[in-house]
Amino acid sequence: MNRRDLLAAAATLTGSQLLSRALCLKTASSPSSSELRRTGREAPTNPLILRNSDVEVIFDRKDGLPYSYRYHNQHLWGESEGKPIEAIFCRLDPRGYQTVTLESNHVDSTPNVAKFVFKAKCDGRAAAEIRLRYELEGATLVLTMEEVNEEPGFELIEASLPQIVTVREEDGPAWMAEGRDGGSFVRLEEARAFRFPDDRFFGRVSTELPIGMVGRNGIGCVMEVTGFMDGIETEIRGDAGHRNAMLGTVQTHRVHGGRCYDMNDGGPPACGDSGTPNLIVGQTPRVRFDFFSCEGQPHPWMAGAKIVRERMPGSPTQFFSDRFLYIVAGKNKVEPNPRTTFAQSRQLIRDVAMLTDSASQTVFISGWDYDGQDTGYPSEDKINSSLGTYNDLLKLIEDGKRWNANVTLNTNYDDAYKSSPIFNDAFIARRPDGKVWKSRSWDGDTSYIVGMAKFMEDGWGSRRIAYTMEKFRISNSILVDAMSYFPTRNDWDPERPASGYRNLVDGKYRIVEEFERHGVSVTSEVLRYPFVGKLAVTMNGPGVSACPFDGEAVPLAATIYRGAAIWGSSGDNSIHPQREIFWNSRSALWFQADTDRAVVTDFYFLVALPFSKLHHLAVEDFESEGSIRRLILEHNSRITMDTANDSYVAAVNGIEIARDDSTFCPLDANRVAFYSRTPRELQYPLPSGWNASKIAAWRLTLQGRVTHEVRFVDGMIVVHVDAHQPVIVYANENNA
Repeated sequence: MNRRDLLAAAATLTGSQLLSRALCLKTASSPSSSELRRTGREAPTNPLILRNSDVEVIFDRKDGLPYSYRYHNQHLWGESEGKPIEAIFCRLDPRGYQTVTLESNHVDSTPNVAKFVFKAKCDGRAAAEIRLRYELEGATLVLTMEEVNEEPGFELIEASLPQIVTVREEDGPAWMAEGRDGGSFVRLEEARAFRFPDDRFFGRVSTELPIGMVGRNGIGCVMEVTGFMDGIETEIRGDAGHRNAMLGTVQTHRVHGGRCYDMNDGGPPACGDSGTPNLIVGQTPRVRFDFFSCEGQPHPWMAGAKIVRERMPGSPTQFFSDRFLYIVAGKNKVEPNPRTTFAQSRQLIRDVAMLTDSASQTVFISGWDYDGQDTGYPSEDKINSSLGTYNDLLKLIEDGKRWNANVTLNTNYDDAYKSSPIFNDAFIARRPDGKVWKSRSWDGDTSYIVGMAKFMEDGWGSRRIAYTMEKFRISNSILVDAMSYFPTRNDWDPERPASGYRNLVDGKYRIVEEFERHGVSVTSEVLRYPFVGKLAVTMNGPGVSACPFDGEAVPLAATIYRGAAIWGSSGDNSIHPQREIFWNSRSALWFQADTDRAVVTDFYFLVALPFSKLHHLAVEDFESEGSIRRLILEHNSRITMDTANDSYVAAVNGIEIARDDSTFCPLDANRVAFYSRTPRELQYPLPSGWNASKIAAWRLTLQGRVTHEVRFVDGMIVVHVDAHQPVIVYANENNA
């Protein structure tokens, strides 16, 4: 099931108001009285129990929160400190915000659905009725905020449930994993207390991979927050010997109009006032918990990662799977001269073809519009004359086909500039204080943030896309910069308010869909959870950082998103084969006219080529011992790295294809590439069906191919390569 189906589907539950019926099912035993006393809160005196043959959940009818779980005859705790759900309300007259605790008034139940009903009050007055809906189906519990009925004069902002699943150090060995920065894992007895601070742009929302896991005694639970504007809590609290690891969420009904927000303009945060609307999100808050067995597994997070991986949507296209992607730096307004003219771009593309044996390229030309990169948008009617003419650009796009290159554009829809003749305040978003959203100067012009929903609803976006397709005749791909960096961006326009979610669905998704109707796949800047299944490629993605809980970095994103998306790493334009291959990232580097061609060949042969053979292979297991990390992939493939010395080795179908800054890898059935950063002798098994007497080897140079010596030793093709000098061995002269 893809994400669209998941978000549309109702969560499945077990009612267990019908307790007598539940008791007829196959069950595990409930926690003992001694276990219950150790949770730090009183056991519910009148519990509501949802139970099926897989999972048992005990709820406290009073606070509407899970108290404990039973799975495979082991238990995990729910809310463990006796703290109720807290909700933030806005009183409209006089304007003010108030945090209140929620106490369940009653529970509505059916055989498979339980709804806790909360009648919230502010200042003694009825404010809203809220229904939290739990559904248990198989080993999955899903929580949604299904219904919110606000009383006149009050608006619900959010409900905070920071503890829904908990493990405790007192109960024995336990662990936690979370999805930020590619993923991390820690054993509770080795952890330090930590709670993630609010992100400067997204608050408590985890935009890359909103995943948390906890476990103990051979069982685990993985939480996935599927509401795009809902917060995620993965926290460790307490001192040594008494640490708790907790999973929870903040379910967001409206965007808080009284908070202050970083507008990315270089100035202080912009704060709401009495006229700032509390933007209705428009997406049902939703979080799911999947229970799983990890008995005897040294890396229990892997079992949870595989569960999440199975429901990830597939990539919308395989066009980019084995392509050499890069961005050509054209011109910035603040620079006196262009970095790469259209003629120089043509030479660069030709050189790449010569040095990669005509590898398929996707080339994004930047700085081609108006006065250079980040000027002129949303208009695209004026070519930056320092790079060449309109006809020169069309010729570049057409000539790229000679060298197996899809030449296309790098553009931007989030930012608008007053240098555009069609600039109009009508499609610019508004800040919380009601002012036009003026952002910052990137390369000489000051940008204004587009309200994406109204930009598309009023036809501005559709007209721009149609104009681009007709004028520039691009095909297959386009890079829309910034689109994915801010997947959810609010517009506080009092006349046409739109939450970040609505700007995503009615704005950015529509841009992607309209380009797709023209046969063009949109790529963008950074891997974000709401764009998985929508964008096949992003230039950057999760980094690799130290675990904030004093554990270790683990390849959660590389396991879950493998096959669903292609993403780059930190964006520093440097080449780190070990990091990119192991963490499953393939950056799209920036090249320009004077780029050392050795950088081009390093990136293609050491990163892009082995990545093309590995990135789609599912992760089966993970091993970690000392400084050694190993990913076990399907089809007898694996990637090993040593964090102590940056060494690495990758193998596909049991055969090594890359090791320590060198690659010896098939390009296709008739070609094997050999490459190294330093002079060395490389070898690869003679492929089945090849006749050693007919093989030809050529060294690739900018002037053309040069014959190269090749030897055969014990069934191996043996080639000596010089530093940064690619050699291709062909099955026969005809292939060459």
